[in-house]
Amino acid sequence: MEKLDPEPLDHCYGTTLEEVERTLRFALDIVSDGIWDWNIRTNHVKRSPGWYSMLGYPQDGLPEDVDTWKSVIHPGDYERVMRNFQAYVSGESQIYAEDYRCRCRDGSYLWVSDHGRFVEFDEDGRPTRMIGAHRDIHRRKMASLELQRKNEELLALNRRLESLVAERTEELRRTNEALAQQVATAMRLSETDPLTQVSNRRHFERALHGEWQRFQRHGHATALLMFDLDHFKRINDQYGHQIGDRALVAVSRSVRGALREEDCFARWGGEEFIALLPETDLESALRLAERLRQRVPQADPGLPRALTASFSVAAMQAGEGIESLLKRLDDGLYRAKLRRDCIEAC
Repeated sequence: MEKLDPEPLDHCYGTTLEEVERTLRFALDIVSDGIWDWNIRTNHVKRSPGWYSMLGYPQDGLPEDVDTWKSVIHPGDYERVMRNFQAYVSGESQIYAEDYRCRCRDGSYLWVSDHGRFVEFDEDGRPTRMIGAHRDIHRRKMASLELQRKNEELLALNRRLESLVAERTEELRRTNEALAQQVATAMRLSETDPLTQVSNRRHFERALHGEWQRFQRHGHATALLMFDLDHFKRINDQYGHQIGDRALVAVSRSVRGALREEDCFARWGGEEFIALLPETDLESALRLAERLRQRVPQADPGLPRALTASFSVAAMQAGEGIESLLKRLDDGLYRAKLRRDCIEAC
């Protein structure tokens, strides 16, 4: 710890030590609201009149020892103040300076700023005297705490607003997602045959129109395949529509499983089905039709009678319109049905 040279205090320009200390106290009274002087050897603490006045106590109305100081420190500040004070006393810290609350005579608490330092040492360098000053910082501290409180309230409000915005954003996202799912479901239902769950005629016609336009621009090979279940009316009449529906569902599932993802497979109407086969020439479409013809009887072995189907296959031709293409395909299917369980190329 820094030692205070006693020589200038013993004799400074002809003044006594008592006069110097009195002058020092006057100076401290000017710059502080209260000063304290701790004799470490005797544990005696001398406090200035301003110190008592600041806290509302009568002058010299409290015991002049360290315990009095400890007793007026706010319980919420006590541990921090003692820890930092002890750090200075033990030499771990170079300064002692703390802001804390002191209990006034009326029971209220006053914020003070406390600064102190050793001013005298024994021959071994151990401190024997410490002087400090208290300053009333209550108004400034309360204003600072109020500003801090308002800032925290503002921060909390901002967080609530951010949370509310995030919540509303998430709610809007979920609503939009649900709406999109509903739209997608409605679109899928509008394009799906309710019984077989394959595409319906409306969806197929739109897909066919798009592929036909692509064929007109680029000339990529594209084929169509149409088939009709043989003697289907007999199944409905003999076994009932429930068995007929079962047969339609089974054949749809079997055929769909043999097609590519890019192929568009649809129920054309009744027991008629149609498939659009991009990037497929006539020969490839005929081979596919043969595989499908063989799959039809195996679609549902539990049916009361085996199924067969008649197929018609056609490839898009340059300069041919969609209506002409479909008529050619339909005419081929008519010819196939005259023979049953066969394939007609057209």
